[in-house]
Amino acid sequence: MREEETWEQGVDLHPTLREVVQAAGLDGKKLSVGIKAVREHPDLSARDEIVILAGTKTAVWRVPSLRALFRGDRLPPAMGDEPPPAYLPLFYYIEKHVLTFCDAFGNQTDAMLEDAFSNLRRRPDGKSLGALHFFLWQVGAGLVGIRPLSAAEFEAIYGRLALSASHFRMGPSSRNYVTTLRSTVL
Repeated sequence: MREEETWEQGVDLHPTLREVVQAAGLDGKKLSVGIKAVREHPDLSARDEIVILAGTKTAVWRVPSLRALFRGDRLPPAMGDEPPPAYLPLFYYIEKHVLTFCDAFGNQTDAMLEDAFSNLRRRPDGKSLGALHFFLWQVGAGLVGIRPLSAAEFEAIYGRLALSASHFRMGPSSRNYVTTLRSTVL
């Protein structure tokens, strides 16, 4: 049985991201995705321009296709009730960014999160369906740019996230998933 992997142990930057990180002098082990905003509203003008943050430094990484970032053909393990320990840093990365979005634009409903996760799983390069989906597409690209994932692993992760959001949904306006994240992720 493998020991739980830390985030830094699994960092293996996609070549296009590595170029951006090196040119901007960013720490490749401390990357996250920033939210572009204009007058306190999400800037949805260029999904392919991802703001990459590392501490106080930033850079823009151009990603025309999320699918083009997938690496390898590994099959994911069963995600069951809880993801395998080696995948926990990946879920943490995504859920931390969900909270970043909610901090900036308000807590999203369980249904909105379920829908965004489900659409990313089924159509990684599909048209953005709103600000949340737009940002989560960028986060997905960031994740796959930092850690090598196959298309099947990406689908399994986002499928499990959709299931989690669905599990917490109590009605059309419930925000139980985000409330739970706030108590467990940070």
